[in-house]
Amino acid sequence: MRGKFYIGLTLVSIFAFFFLLFGLFHSLKISPSKTSGALAALTFLSAQRTYPNDTIPNAAHYAAFEYSYQNLKSGISSTISVEPWRTIGPHNIGGRTLTIAFNPQNPNTIYAGSASGGLWKTKSAGIGPDAWNYVSTGFPVLGVSSIAITPEDSNTIYIGTGEVYSYQNSSGGISVRETRGSYGIGILKTTDGGVTWRKSLDWSYHQQRGIQVVKLNPQNSSIIWAGTTEGTYKSTDAGVSWSRVNSTIMVTDLAINPDDTNIVFIACGNFESTGHGIYRTTDGGSTWIKLTQGLPSTFGGKAHLSIYPSYPSIIFASIGNGHTGGAGSWLCRSDNNGDSWTIVSIEDYTSFQGWFSHDVCIHPSDSNIVFAVGLDIWKSTSGGTNLVRKSDRTVKYWGRIPAGGNEGPPEYSHADHHDLVFHPFNPDIIYFATDGGIFRTTDGGETFEGRNGGYQTTQFYPGFSSSPLDSTFALGGKQDNGTSIYDGQLAWIKALNADGSWSAINSSNDTVIYASWQRLTIQKSTDRGLNWSNISPPQGGTSGFIAPYVLGINDPEVIYAGRSHVYKSTNGGITWRLTNSNLELDGNPVLSIAVSYSNSDVVYATTAPVSVRAGIFRTTNGGLIWENITGTVPDRYPVDVAVDPNDDSIVYVVFSGFGSSHLFKSSDGGNNWLDIGVSLPDIPTSAIAIDPDFPDHLYIGNDIGVYVSIDGGNSWATFQEGLPDAVIVMDLSVSPLNRKLRVATHGNGVYERELLEGVVPITESDIVILDFALEQNYPNPFNPQTIISYSIAETAPVSLQIYNSLGQEIRTLVKNQIRNPGKYQVIWDGRNNSGKKVSSGIYIYRLQVRNFVASKRMLLAK
Repeated sequence: MRGKFYIGLTLVSIFAFFFLLFGLFHSLKISPSKTSGALAALTFLSAQRTYPNDTIPNAAHYAAFEYSYQNLKSGISSTISVEPWRTIGPHNIGGRTLTIAFNPQNPNTIYAGSASGGLWKTKSAGIGPDAWNYVSTGFPVLGVSSIAITPEDSNTIYIGTGEVYSYQNSSGGISVRETRGSYGIGILKTTDGGVTWRKSLDWSYHQQRGIQVVKLNPQNSSIIWAGTTEGTYKSTDAGVSWSRVNSTIMVTDLAINPDDTNIVFIACGNFESTGHGIYRTTDGGSTWIKLTQGLPSTFGGKAHLSIYPSYPSIIFASIGNGHTGGAGSWLCRSDNNGDSWTIVSIEDYTSFQGWFSHDVCIHPSDSNIVFAVGLDIWKSTSGGTNLVRKSDRTVKYWGRIPAGGNEGPPEYSHADHHDLVFHPFNPDIIYFATDGGIFRTTDGGETFEGRNGGYQTTQFYPGFSSSPLDSTFALGGKQDNGTSIYDGQLAWIKALNADGSWSAINSSNDTVIYASWQRLTIQKSTDRGLNWSNISPPQGGTSGFIAPYVLGINDPEVIYAGRSHVYKSTNGGITWRLTNSNLELDGNPVLSIAVSYSNSDVVYATTAPVSVRAGIFRTTNGGLIWENITGTVPDRYPVDVAVDPNDDSIVYVVFSGFGSSHLFKSSDGGNNWLDIGVSLPDIPTSAIAIDPDFPDHLYIGNDIGVYVSIDGGNSWATFQEGLPDAVIVMDLSVSPLNRKLRVATHGNGVYERELLEGVVPITESDIVILDFALEQNYPNPFNPQTIISYSIAETAPVSLQIYNSLGQEIRTLVKNQIRNPGKYQVIWDGRNNSGKKVSSGIYIYRLQVRNFVASKRMLLAK
């Protein structure tokens, strides 16, 4: 298992970040962009990971994961752990999904491959509030692009990993990176229904490659075909070995003739890659011809295929032409095994997503019924001609949708359809993979319903917020799924549409909240999200795709918002003014902002290296003057900045990319920088959080997961227990009242976990602990915090609680946690389990270690 775990490193999906620019909020409708918003998303997310290079190093993720596993596994996390991470949702909003597969023997069992949240499974046909469950592979697999299940043995499953839209190098330079979806480790296989997995086609050291499609020979499941970025591969021994049978790059789909399985079609190309077109072999892959008669001579998007199983000489091709509105779509049909083709429809159902999200599928027993999907779902009852739009992506419901409930009226299906699959026994039932998860029809495409109960695959962006006044209140923005509000339930409240971006909560009155969508379009609500008004700062300069803004903590009427200029409001966004004498910071768009906890005039900002190298800036006078404090930090994207809650001269910056350290600290306001990330893995890092009660406790989030230091960054350990095999961390947020840390991921929603208390590591190994003991707290009396020390002589579960003078439990410091022999110290900060400070008085602390029980008294004096 260990070998699997880190050879799999891959972190396949670090760039699976796509979407459509709709921009609705409640009754206000904004027209879709005429160019693909998915490209802008990749600009924001993938450029920061490759810069200053053009591509990710082939084995970089593997090396980082291997280092993490060997050097940082367990450590602090297992020695002083609290309860593991637990999900907080959303369980009613699905994330971007690439593929769907039925269990051929039991169609109530369905598998779904998410873009960056791994593999999922339902046994209830997706029906119910908890229909879907995450499937662990033992590998850090995030993107699953294809699923193939053996018809005669549904325990044998193959999944293709990785997702690529343009071959190898970025086709848009450093600032536009539409090429990458996710990168995989090849093909994984299970023979026990997903309990254990092994690598079949091993591309662990070639993470720029991707598997686009895996298909089994319908007459002999030991023969497997795979369409990949590197060409077409074939195995004749159930995936033990593979050979490349066609070298045309960027295979986006593959279709096998069910009657004569030597006949195979492949669709190749995207962004006009070399050799793009449709090819056919009639001898099992030994020779190939390119099919041209009647097909478009060239196209800028990708193509998908569908064979009519009852008469397999009929084949359809869905061809998209690029990433701008009006680029064009072609629905093509051949009735003679591909020898010649007819363009039966030019209805532009792919629009500006022709490179990204569309598909075609023929009814299993009626070739006149054809579905073509793209932005919406289209249906023909005349053999592909006269396509009729059946779904409407703009009519979704708002507010709290019950988990597993309807997400819109009967005509609603989320935008950007990547796959559609007919039920194996009832062709009126069809499932669709969309950017909003799983949808289905049960009446042949006349009406639709969401099937996303428990399908926690949403892709959050930076700028997640937790209320300082209510431990059950938070909000954040997601890829193509707007901004949603958490209020303690797994079913979140849908508040705004488009691509949700940064958010904020007023620290004095959390009925006042802020949300945004792309390019710094800021919305404000004074009733916790029931109604919104636009308070965006003026246009001008350059805005990042996901642009930052922050509220003052001691004065939440102060807002700083970043384009290439920094704007400031002192009245909650009613009016804005330019800071820095109306000058840009350095010409780059602002990437991250952090404000002092005690003085809203002290602010730090970072910029993205779009026109010149990135910068770090500071103002101590509310923006009148911004000073460049970049110094000698690495030339990488400074993705997040954080200020020490108790000392605003202490500031941290985390960096994305490869080939450098990823965390730097300054203790003098940025005049000098110290590398404190040297022992962290070399992998893109996106988030940092500081414990406000114990500021030496630092939490870091990267493209593997979460790490913790309890000594100010001198040493680090993983903090992963309870998370999926791997997560892409986009943000970390502290909920101070209940002392929880929240991780907002790009592909697995949001989890929370207790912050570590002030614990001193166990005694040096050469000191032998002979007995159990509970010591008197120090200081005593105390205000505002005290240290409780105890010793244990053997590995055992430990519980430590605080009681008031009436014998009522008010705080659990340690709850039945396994501890190794040694001496421990825990800090109590005078708060109860709800995060509220308790009153003065006598309190009792009680230690239980198996049969050993001891109690002592202490005095909190204010």
